Amino acid sequence: MRSTLATVMLGFAAVVGVEPRITNVAPQNLAVSNKAQVLTVTGEDFRSGLTLHLTTPGGDVRTHSGADITTPKATSFQVAVVLDAEGRYEIVVVNPDGATSAPYPFQVKAASARQQPAIDTVTPAELTKSREPQTITLTGRNFAAGLKISVTDPTGTVMAVDVIDKVAPTSVIFRFAFTQTGPYEVLVTNPGGESSNAATVTVAG
Repeated sequence: MRSTLATVMLGFAAVVGVEPRITNVAPQNLAVSNKAQVLTVTGEDFRSGLTLHLTTPGGDVRTHSGADITTPKATSFQVAVVLDAEGRYEIVVVNPDGATSAPYPFQVKAASARQQPAIDTVTPAELTKSREPQTITLTGRNFAAGLKISVTDPTGTVMAVDVIDKVAPTSVIFRFAFTQTGPYEVLVTNPGGESSNAATVTVAG
């Protein structure tokens, strides 16, 4: 009986003192941001009430616990952290009983610079007014798939272009009905919100 009880107690102590283990941090491709990003930490033996220590590339240690830890499970949890510097970070999980994981490193890359689109030329630059859509080619730089085109007519009314036939990094082809005489302005906006210069199309009667 004593040996059985001793075995049970020994097993209980081992369970209580078991160290958590981190096996992965997602997402994989993290970029610098001043806004909090949600990390999903997976591994083994995470306990309710755990604390996470985040060491920044500069050596600062930030502690997250309590409400900072969401969707806790024995094998995963989520935590919102601010990754505001490029370089190597480390996280450590500490269970309520003091059992501590080995540091788990991950990299944070510099935020990719979004380039502003630019219109160099419009072809044709002069049109005759018509209620039928006419084809326009824009040439320039940094056009991105999913961009939007707006056209401002001679009265100052801004309209969205519905028909975009082609988008390449250096050219865009679209169709639009130029129904008034006078100067129109064409503007390209990339999905990230970066806008081009305004290019002019002249429409004659």
